[in-house]
Amino acid sequence: MNPMRSLFLSISRIPPAMMLLIIVGLASLITFQVSAYLNKKEAAYDDELNKMKAAQAAKGKVVYAVRDIPEGTAIPMDYLEERELEVGKIPVDSISNASLVAGRVSKFGIMSGQLLSQHDLAPQGMTLGFESRLKQGMRAITFAVDTNTGVAGFLNPESHVDVLAMVGAGAETKASPILSDIEVIAVGQTYQRQPGATAATPASSVTVAVTPEDAQKLVKAVAASKLYLSLRSDRDHQPIATVDVTSLFQKPVRASADIAVLPPPTALNFPQPPSLSGLGNPAEASAAVPPPAPPHEIEVWAASRKDVVSVPAK
Repeated sequence: MNPMRSLFLSISRIPPAMMLLIIVGLASLITFQVSAYLNKKEAAYDDELNKMKAAQAAKGKVVYAVRDIPEGTAIPMDYLEERELEVGKIPVDSISNASLVAGRVSKFGIMSGQLLSQHDLAPQGMTLGFESRLKQGMRAITFAVDTNTGVAGFLNPESHVDVLAMVGAGAETKASPILSDIEVIAVGQTYQRQPGATAATPASSVTVAVTPEDAQKLVKAVAASKLYLSLRSDRDHQPIATVDVTSLFQKPVRASADIAVLPPPTALNFPQPPSLSGLGNPAEASAAVPPPAPPHEIEVWAASRKDVVSVPAK
């Protein structure tokens, strides 16, 4: 006999009340098993969520800069501070100990309050050369200064100055800015700012970073004038009007086309003396008296009567 048919005949012989009880029991069993499975999954989800929240709430140490650190500078310990930060907010390449940063060279300029990472530091054992101080497209120009023209030695690498040119003397003295807001990248032989320095350091030269066009203006000014540096505040970068040093010199006066030009002098022609060939004896010729001048005749009228009066010539 077909098994399915046998099962059907067996079920058909069960009383209806018993059948209902079996169905209710199976439904309850299935419901219990499903609920248990869902509760187990929910508990596992809650455990994972709690673990994630605990991990996010955990604290880790990071290193912050408490002062501005110039590019290419050896970082001193007192420029650093360790702080706690939520682990979930800590970058992967962050540094957890200030002692690992102290003495390292900054690869880029670091602002106060910035979180330090390995990306901000030059490789250990590597020092950045002077060329790294120059931004792309800029040129370094060095010129002489003294105590008066160099702001009494209070210039430092990364200072910003205006360059003024002075020409003439006395009442003819002229001075004017030729470059505005340019960066000093070296003072004498020093091209790194010394952290914590408070005393002036006089130097006989400064090196500035300028564009190629400004480099030409500066070289002309060095050759043609006396230069003075005007120190700016580190927060003041407002440009000022500048001139070329050649504009400070008096322009030569050119002759106008309207001015009359005298003709060039010609040779002097003196009259030749009269010939003495027809006078015979020169002694007699020199003794000859010239004929007297004819008298002047004046007409005098009285009514219709006319008289002529002769007056001898002088």
